[in-house]
Amino acid sequence: MSDLDLANFYSQEKRLSYNPINSIVLKRAGLRKLIAFDDRFDCVSYLLNKIIKESRKEKLRMLDIGVGDAVYESMVEEDLLSKVDVAGVDISKEQLKRAKKYLKVAKVVNLDSQKLPFKKNSFDIVLVSEVLEHVFYPDKVFKEGLRVLAKGGYFVLTYPNSGALQIRLSLLFSGFSPLLNFSKNKEHIRFFNKTDILSFLSKDTKIVYYQGLGSFLFADWNFDRKIFMPRFLEIIGNKYLPQLALGNLLVFRK
Repeated sequence: MSDLDLANFYSQEKRLSYNPINSIVLKRAGLRKLIAFDDRFDCVSYLLNKIIKESRKEKLRMLDIGVGDAVYESMVEEDLLSKVDVAGVDISKEQLKRAKKYLKVAKVVNLDSQKLPFKKNSFDIVLVSEVLEHVFYPDKVFKEGLRVLAKGGYFVLTYPNSGALQIRLSLLFSGFSPLLNFSKNKEHIRFFNKTDILSFLSKDTKIVYYQGLGSFLFADWNFDRKIFMPRFLEIIGNKYLPQLALGNLLVFRK
């Protein structure tokens, strides 16, 4: 697939309709708080808030690789976000237009064929959320992210977990998983578990945080039906059995 084809693929109306600020991030009140949900946005934004709040620097520099509509930036506490200069890169010009209000710098970048247009050690935080599975060369993205990350900085990563319990069960009983198999899933190119991700790490980088994301049971966004589970079971499972969760959140420090 050429650069132009890949750019067109992520510029189609269906894919541009994926706008988590409006469609995924919901205020949960009453009984809804007790039911498991897609919690990656809450978990990542909570972690970003924590990193920014605990930093002794007056001004932080953050790069969001595959920024989309800047959903994470929209969820960071306003007073904390004012302490951060955010740069965002994405293959889609339309998504960057949506994200523009949160970004000091916005660049159109094809991660498969182009290097990040930033100098070495430029950022205190590098965020790569739900991106690696969409590119042909995830190792290159990882390498570039670490290159621009400053010493002592945080590399925040999320990805769908190929070892998820619901995928294992789906393959066991039907030999098929809508998350893995084409054409049910037309966008994901690569699939990962923790071991795969660790193979990308350099010697001067270490894991400082690891947890699961999302419901352990069948979620309606990638299966034909949803099985509800209590939120407290989701929290416990994601903490103690992240290798079985639908997604993973890993944080590295350089």
